[in-house]
Amino acid sequence: MITGHADERSENPVIAVIGNDAPRQLVLACEAVPHRLTGSWTGPIGAKARDLLGAADAVAARILADLLEGGDRVDALIVCNDSQAHLRLFYALRAIGWDTPVHLLDMPRDDTPPARRFAGSQYRSLISFCASITARSPDVRSLRSAASQERSLGDALARLRERRRDGRCAGAEALEAVLASGRVPPVDAVRLLDATGADEAVGTGIRLHVTGSNHPDATVYRRLEQHGVMIVSEDHDTGERAWLGHAMDADSIDDVIDGLIEIHLARIASSSTSSAAARAELTASIVGAARADAVVALIRDLDEAPLWDLADQAESLAALGIPFIVRSRIPPDAALSEAAEAVDSVRTGTRT
Repeated sequence: MITGHADERSENPVIAVIGNDAPRQLVLACEAVPHRLTGSWTGPIGAKARDLLGAADAVAARILADLLEGGDRVDALIVCNDSQAHLRLFYALRAIGWDTPVHLLDMPRDDTPPARRFAGSQYRSLISFCASITARSPDVRSLRSAASQERSLGDALARLRERRRDGRCAGAEALEAVLASGRVPPVDAVRLLDATGADEAVGTGIRLHVTGSNHPDATVYRRLEQHGVMIVSEDHDTGERAWLGHAMDADSIDDVIDGLIEIHLARIASSSTSSAAARAELTASIVGAARADAVVALIRDLDEAPLWDLADQAESLAALGIPFIVRSRIPPDAALSEAAEAVDSVRTGTRT
């Protein structure tokens, strides 16, 4: 559920974000608090949300249900067109005349001159939208301040990643911290991240990498780790691939925008926005860096894009001799049982 403003001490407006394409630096420079909404693995989906979205990923339906139940608790909403489910959610809100301001951010993926021009127009529209909510337009000083804050968050995320890979932080604990850091101001996020984990090893076991659908909360991670594995890495867009900690310093707003476009186009994020070959290369790279022993792909029903990656991922992981366990088309009520079965397959060496 939406819990209201990310930081109750802050007087700045809270702008919720659905998806993984919004550069937080631009939101922060308008003196707003970006607050990413990710939904949940479990929980009811109201009839209205189900009817509005139709056949869609249950996690997106839960986000919509939460918005319909308490959407006035945020000051505005940015919806990223980085999946069909998110795009449908945007149009559902527009169709019902939801009374909180909503903006669609539609970032291109191709690196061509027309795409770059369109991306620039999208970021300028995003700035205008945020400024209309906060009544504060960004300037070079506010952009530099936001960049500094966001890079501090990136540094804290890197420290957390190293602790997790060294066995000093459980995967579920790390994921919870990453999700929380996308919902609070950077100074609070840094403090939260640096308090996550321990100085000494907290667990042992099979070192597991997680791919497939993103994880809106740590429910499934906890179930996996309860069965004796260590989640040391992932490549979905609510974990290590969340767009957190990236920023651009420049002497003009236009140069900041151009730099952020470069970062955006270089990103390999979700299955729906990157090629299967690029995703497979990313998976193999992270698996190697994290010294993972096995990879598990958990893919929700009606979240089709991660299915496209499987063949290339299987090939790249086979070349490394890494077991690859797949559980696909997971129904809304079966995530925990599928996770447990996946761990059993890892332990027995069964590849599915």
